[in-house]
Amino acid sequence: MVTIAEVARHAGVAVSTVSYALSGKRSISPGTRRRVEASVRALGYQPRKNAHGVMLHLALPGHGALGADWLGAFLGAATATAHAGGADLLVSPSAHHRGASGVVVVAPASPPLDTSVPVVLVGGDAGAPAHSRVDLDRVAAGVRAANYLADLGHRAVAFVHSGPPEDFQHGVARGARERNVALRAHCWSTEVDQVFAHDRPTAVVASDDAALAAVLEDFQRRQLRVPEDVSVLALCSDEAARRGRWAVTSVSVSPAALGRAAVEAVLDGRPTARLLAPRLTVRASTTPVRGVSG
Repeated sequence: MVTIAEVARHAGVAVSTVSYALSGKRSISPGTRRRVEASVRALGYQPRKNAHGVMLHLALPGHGALGADWLGAFLGAATATAHAGGADLLVSPSAHHRGASGVVVVAPASPPLDTSVPVVLVGGDAGAPAHSRVDLDRVAAGVRAANYLADLGHRAVAFVHSGPPEDFQHGVARGARERNVALRAHCWSTEVDQVFAHDRPTAVVASDDAALAAVLEDFQRRQLRVPEDVSVLALCSDEAARRGRWAVTSVSVSPAALGRAAVEAVLDGRPTARLLAPRLTVRASTTPVRGVSG
């Protein structure tokens, strides 16, 4: 069965444009309408009976992988953007998309193998060329983090990560080189104790929630004060940054911005990789190095 997404690709327009052209809900230029109608005839598309518009599926990970505040902001923006585009949004734990015109998959949920409709990944692995992707610009986030710490006078910074090196670490390393900051990288699962094995860094950057938790646990064990003894900055959600004993300065992206961008991308239907600018939120975990004014 021909889908509305295939009609959109054939006509070179967005899925929402096809929906508007067929439903008459919004004004479409005569040229665009003719193009859509020609594609409908060429492909033999048959709109579903009693269909009221475009249906999008939103696949979310289970087991409470996303914080309530993050999820609420993301869903609110995604739903509003879908409605503005003439679409309904069906939320489910899987990426099964029977009857859907497009799918948004929030990592770590698994994307569908079937690519007959547009699929947009939010976060997760960048190595999925068959799908569009919307995410934080992690390289820019790393550069922003390094510049912020350099502005505070930090010149010895440790980087703690919970997996293989990725774009955020590359960005921190780039920013550190540009600002003459000495950067040491450690893997928290085996080497978090090595952060203070040599000269003590004045700041630590954590790559994600897991790395941040390990760092803060180690600091409590060592009875280190944050930020008096060491500053801490993390790539994490606002919820994770506020969760522990210390309110942590973070780089992140607004979940509402991700929700809007993901639905816009799936309605557009064309392959895309959209990276959103990072947001730095300063909290109590970072301070200028003693003797350096902010």
